[in-house]
Amino acid sequence: MMSVGILLLIGCYFIGNLDFAYIVVKKVKNDDIRNYGSGNAGTTNVLRTLGLKYAGIVLLLDALKGTLCIGIAKYLSLKFGLNPMWVAGAGIAVLCGHNWPILLKFRGGKGTATSIGLFLLYDWRIALICIAIALVILAIFKMVSLASITGMTILPFVTLLFFGVSNLPALVLTIFMALSTDIQHRSNIKRIISGTESKIGQHIEMKK
Repeated sequence: MMSVGILLLIGCYFIGNLDFAYIVVKKVKNDDIRNYGSGNAGTTNVLRTLGLKYAGIVLLLDALKGTLCIGIAKYLSLKFGLNPMWVAGAGIAVLCGHNWPILLKFRGGKGTATSIGLFLLYDWRIALICIAIALVILAIFKMVSLASITGMTILPFVTLLFFGVSNLPALVLTIFMALSTDIQHRSNIKRIISGTESKIGQHIEMKK
């Protein structure tokens, strides 16, 4: 069954490479989203540069690829009796594919939308708690980055409250999700601390 698990991880990584911020902006403006704003190929940068309509499309599609990978992993786990760690690994793989896509020279997004999609199917109860807290932070501070960082950082702690240490695959997945989010948002964290982080409603022009 290891061969099935390995193929699952490889497939999820390349599904993650389908960066819809890049694809949508390429289609609409025939340009690279990484030439805009923060230079990030993700939903927030599309929101700041092209507006809510296209950001919503990107958010949905990036979330769905996370859901798809967890769905495939759960199906294969039932069909072939895969260890639950392979399901967690599928979540890690699709996030790695989104954040560090080989097809885009390892310059991808920050993984928030994909994380939402994958964890809603992995455990919707924990996902909704973290999303609700993130939305409260967003409403108060008007910073998407701060909301994303907060929601993802508390994810392992909420998982611990639900399962304790008995569900190792869930802990491994959520710790990776939290750490990768913090790593991908490191420049945002610096701007939040310095008080220069962009807020909702601020339009960002092209870098070049």
